[in-house]
Amino acid sequence: MTTASTQDESREKKPEGSKTEVGSYFISNYPPYSQWKADSLDEVKQRLASAPTSENPLGLYLHIPFCRKRCKFCYFKVFTDVKAQEVQRYVDALCNEISMVSQLPVMGDRPFRFVYFGGGTPSFLSPKQLTKLADRLREHITWDGAEEVTFECEPGTLSETKVKTLREQLGVTRLSLGIENFSDKLLEENGRAHLSKQVFLGVGMD
Repeated sequence: MTTASTQDESREKKPEGSKTEVGSYFISNYPPYSQWKADSLDEVKQRLASAPTSENPLGLYLHIPFCRKRCKFCYFKVFTDVKAQEVQRYVDALCNEISMVSQLPVMGDRPFRFVYFGGGTPSFLSPKQLTKLADRLREHITWDGAEEVTFECEPGTLSETKVKTLREQLGVTRLSLGIENFSDKLLEENGRAHLSKQVFLGVGMD
């Protein structure tokens, strides 16, 4: 009993800034911020400007930081109540970054083994915005040979048209619905933007 109590007190006194240290119990990003150092920039730039040292395929993560509503348990950087122009400005910036990165020597001609659209809520984007995103990305990269293309969704943002766009325009092979729970009471308590009805509607879409 004493040992358990001491351990609990130790955890409570743990400095807030240490939560992203290597080996900690929770890391929200990788590499953790504690490993980001200004004196490493030259080495990073050198690596990016060099040809790849292996033929290993690549993985691509695209972040869409918009949500209809912030969940009570969410610790990510997300934006709600945004205008269409703001969303498009972000999508344009994302595509511009892909354009620059795709030209770096370190990329080589290596294919993407997987592509992951995460957030936020990528399905916050409209079918028109998703089509524009796919068209812009394909000007610089291709993932036609990817083993898996995953797209995170919030059930309440799905429609038959959007699902068709994801499949035909982005080549999505796996949807992550983010159901969290089938209890409407728990969904409401957690501040989710959808209820169980939207979950079942989303699962039934082709």
